[in-house]
Amino acid sequence: MCRHRAVPYLIELAWRCLDQHRDRRCERCTGTGFCPAAEAARTRIRAWRRYRSVFGRR
Repeated sequence: MCRHRAVPYLIELAWRCLDQHRDRRCERCTGTGFCPAAEAARTRIRAWRRYRSVFGRR
C-alpha cells in the first residue's frame, strides 16, 4: 500500500488562514467581508487541488 503524502506547508497555512477568517476578521478585511488574504488562500488551495488531480496523489 502507498503512504499518503503530507500536505505541503503553504497549503496548511492557507487552510489555517481560512479557519481563522471563519472565526474573526483581520485588519485587511473590508466591511463587505472581502479579504485579499483569504482570497489568496482559496486560490492557492484550488491550484493545489488542480495540480493534484492532474499529476495524481504522489
